[in-house]
Amino acid sequence: MIDVSGLTLHFGQRPMFDGVSFFIGSDDRIGLVGRNGAGKSTLLKILAGQQSYDKGSIGRPRELTLGYLPQQMDHDLSLSPRQVAEKAFEEAQHLRASLDRIEKELETATEVEQQMELATMLAHAHERLNALGVADHDQQVERMLKGLGFVGEDIHRPLAELSGGWRMRAELARILLLQPDLLLLDEPTNHLDLPAIQWLEDLLRTYPSALVLISHDKTFLDRLTKRTLEVTGGELIDRKVPWSQYVELRKVEREQQMAAAKDQQKYIEKTQELINKYRAKASKAAFAQSLITKLENLDRIEVEDEDLRKLVVRFPPAPHAGKLIAEVKDVSKAYGPKRIFSHAELTIGKGEHLALVGANGTGKSTLIRMVVGEEPFEGEIRLGHGVVLGYYAQDMPERLEPRRTVLETAEDAASEENRPRVRAMLGAFLFSGEDVDKKVKVLSGGERARLALCCMLLRPLNFLLLDEPTHHLDIQSKDVLKEALKNYDGTFLLVSHDRDFLHGLTHRILELDGGRIRDQHLDILELIEKRKALQAADMGASSARTAPAKGANGQRSDYHERKERDKERRRVQNQVERAEKELATLEQEEKALQAKVMAAGLPAAELDKGYARLGELAQRIAAVMADWEAASARLDQLDVEA
Repeated sequence: MIDVSGLTLHFGQRPMFDGVSFFIGSDDRIGLVGRNGAGKSTLLKILAGQQSYDKGSIGRPRELTLGYLPQQMDHDLSLSPRQVAEKAFEEAQHLRASLDRIEKELETATEVEQQMELATMLAHAHERLNALGVADHDQQVERMLKGLGFVGEDIHRPLAELSGGWRMRAELARILLLQPDLLLLDEPTNHLDLPAIQWLEDLLRTYPSALVLISHDKTFLDRLTKRTLEVTGGELIDRKVPWSQYVELRKVEREQQMAAAKDQQKYIEKTQELINKYRAKASKAAFAQSLITKLENLDRIEVEDEDLRKLVVRFPPAPHAGKLIAEVKDVSKAYGPKRIFSHAELTIGKGEHLALVGANGTGKSTLIRMVVGEEPFEGEIRLGHGVVLGYYAQDMPERLEPRRTVLETAEDAASEENRPRVRAMLGAFLFSGEDVDKKVKVLSGGERARLALCCMLLRPLNFLLLDEPTHHLDIQSKDVLKEALKNYDGTFLLVSHDRDFLHGLTHRILELDGGRIRDQHLDILELIEKRKALQAADMGASSARTAPAKGANGQRSDYHERKERDKERRRVQNQVERAEKELATLEQEEKALQAKVMAAGLPAAELDKGYARLGELAQRIAAVMADWEAASARLDQLDVEA
């Protein structure tokens, strides 16, 4: 579909892309990854035709349709989410008009080549009309907006009354309803809650378009992509595996490169010794010269550079505090007729690591602001003795003064005793040398997020309130922040929709639902499975209520119910076992194939075949894993019913 050749783009002296080439096929599902500032969003803009470049070419079919979701965009604030979504079907009107035009041109065309071209255009127009499903577009719009979290009158409210996140959701709905040939999505989960992320993930898994996806959500990448493009140092590294396999593959590749380079260096040194030994002897001069020629013609193995810079985050020791950190008593909060909390209760003890989850609009950020004192409420919120708060708001990167430098911003945030540590701390957050003299206004979103986190660490704190701290961080930086929070000896309350980030991080999960705070002593993945099982049970109960009655007096006997339940359990148990066996076989083949493609000297044709098979295996493993998860959830439900 899209053929990129020799793409070159420089920003000043910095090469963003230096002659990169790649191809995007109609079935490709690509994860575009790289550190903040590496050029991922820029590449997506180039593919969408919204960014110029210095050299190279981008070939695409004339009839190719694109759906591009940037991280930021301008919106028509007078439109409602429904009106935005309905714009997806404007294409249908143009297609109908073009059908009439093409058919008329086809009637008068005399040259075979022109007839073939018009026939192709006519077929494509018909295919697009069928794909758009214009006959039931009202239902499509309704389903799409509800899936993305819009409820009730919010569907009809003007965008001017909605937050930036909800505006982006409306635009995402329009793009998905378009069903373009190629989706270009730049961080589509940034403004979605967990239910919406899972809904979007399920939709995209079977979505009939090629996909290029930028995301810092590792789980999202793994489940939706089967090829990874990494932007690094002006180049692209292309492997036909999803993100997690890509990380392991690159590790093996570097190890093999280093081993091969080491062996080659030994050969060079040995050869040089022979040259030095024989070059002075007339009888061996020809032999020595042949060795010199060999060394000159030797293809030197270069170990690919790896960005070894890492965000180093170590929270300072937490100041002493009492056993009670915070207490929420009989708290209520409403915005007009909409009630957010109703007599909510919560106690947070010293050293607890808590996550706050729930759908958008349930009050996660509101609760954080109430604890900080930025939001009025009814009831009582009391902080414990000696508590020193640190607050990272969702918009903290935007709250930084744009005209100040990085160094000035950090110095303003530092306590008196930490002022001598400011430069060292900035270096730990990857601001070194001249970087500290940059104005905040020229920093990327990820750089601002790192600076805001750095400022928080320049004061001794024992209670951290973190509202989506990973929004602008790349995958590597999120991993390091997660490890630092794991080792933090203070207390934190964290809002996040990132499943991978939350997994294994918290002691308790506080789930906001219906104005209440539900205390869940579960890991985030356990909670997600619990919710899935409950939804499945609700669907099962609904089906049971509508099923026709059987047996005497319209009731089925306990014996028959138990017998059918046992039969169903055996069937589902067999599904689980079959899936587990198939997974073991697939993973064994995948491991063996990875070792094969990494072996030196493999012909190019075999290498391509190996990577293609790895992609197929990754896709099949994901499908079998999904079947296993569904069967396991059903088995757990049957065990509960028993």
